[in-house]
Amino acid sequence: MKVCIIGGGGGASNAANVIRRLDEEAQIDLFNKHSEMGHQPCEIPYALRGFLSSWQDTFVFRQKFYDERNINVHLNTEVTDINREEKSLIAGGEIYRYDKAILDLGSISVTPPIPGLNGENEFFLDTSLETARVFEDAIPRHSSAAIVGTGQITLDVVEVLKARNYDKIYLLGRSDCLLRAYLDKDMAEIVERGIKEKGIELILSARINSIKSHNGKKIISLPGQELEVDFVFFATGSRPNVELAQKAGIRIGESGAIAVNEYLQTSDPDIYAIGDCMENWDRITGRKRTYQTATSGATTGRIAATNLVRGNVLPHQGTVMPFVTQVFNYEVGTVGFTETHAREQGLNVVCNIMRTATRRRSFGGKPIHIKLIADTQTKSLIGAQIISEEMVSGKIDRLALAIALRVPVEQLALIDTCYSPTLGSAYESTVMALDQLMPKLT
Repeated sequence: MKVCIIGGGGGASNAANVIRRLDEEAQIDLFNKHSEMGHQPCEIPYALRGFLSSWQDTFVFRQKFYDERNINVHLNTEVTDINREEKSLIAGGEIYRYDKAILDLGSISVTPPIPGLNGENEFFLDTSLETARVFEDAIPRHSSAAIVGTGQITLDVVEVLKARNYDKIYLLGRSDCLLRAYLDKDMAEIVERGIKEKGIELILSARINSIKSHNGKKIISLPGQELEVDFVFFATGSRPNVELAQKAGIRIGESGAIAVNEYLQTSDPDIYAIGDCMENWDRITGRKRTYQTATSGATTGRIAATNLVRGNVLPHQGTVMPFVTQVFNYEVGTVGFTETHAREQGLNVVCNIMRTATRRRSFGGKPIHIKLIADTQTKSLIGAQIISEEMVSGKIDRLALAIALRVPVEQLALIDTCYSPTLGSAYESTVMALDQLMPKLT
């Protein structure tokens, strides 16, 4: 069997690994338009900050990985056409045949159409190291910046620049709170206070009239004020990269990503799609959506590879959108719907916010803020938001499983949890929060 994998993300590498494990004789060709592959894009800010000593430290899949598995890697080789009738593709001007193919096309950064943008001292990050290195070269040459956006990458870059002792950092966003896709405003305010305490000037609900260049500076015009900085960094979202699929006549879904069935087959049964470019769906309502994370890429890569070899035996069940990040001293974890999104979807929900400690303070416990969102009809969780200095990701993973399996809040509150004085609390914080939520469901 000949398999062509288009894209160089972690999902593509995981897919190639699974295919080789299941079929020792398969011919696997992996095409990447960039000069490098195998790194973890989410680790780019850690290299920029100096937490990682070199770009090589971001590489998980090194050349040895592909050589040992007899995977043919084609770098600097962009796939420009897919001929579905002949089951072939054109890459780097050459024709390659396939029996099955996987699309891991990733996403494309979106820059808002602000008047005056000219490409001078304007930066963004995508999944490639090429753009990261351009930004890396620029950072030491400047001392002030405006960061446009309110998502995870925005906050990562703010932390990078703060670690580089920038004199002035502005954080501007159109939304009225940080991490709006993950946090409700009442929880986002905790993170916002921490950002301001670090000396970052936060401007939310910002309307940028224009950005222009003047005497080597960038002038940002807002209603009633102007900001002068050395450069502007944009992290204003991304969209699925679907152009190649569209050109090949593959169906695009309602979310703007490549439509797939439960086995991750596209409208062409011999072509699968994974990762950021595929259309996912949530496990709460079943509605279509995009979900662009490293874990989603890895999971869907394994699923598509298994189905490609074995014949559609492993269905993808959708996502509950687990998310975790670190913002200075805070760990921020979320899963499922925010209260805002749940109400927009027409769900009748109740919520509870609780502040307690991760463990007894005599054992070094830290404050922990927990918001739970439950559906009054099913009496089960549909969302959770947790902010603390420690112990967040494990709690989010446990609640993610509960949301996926629709465990009623009453049952979830009675599940035993492990305990040691230095590692947690006998009355575990999420259980405490569930106990407080239950009366609102009766």
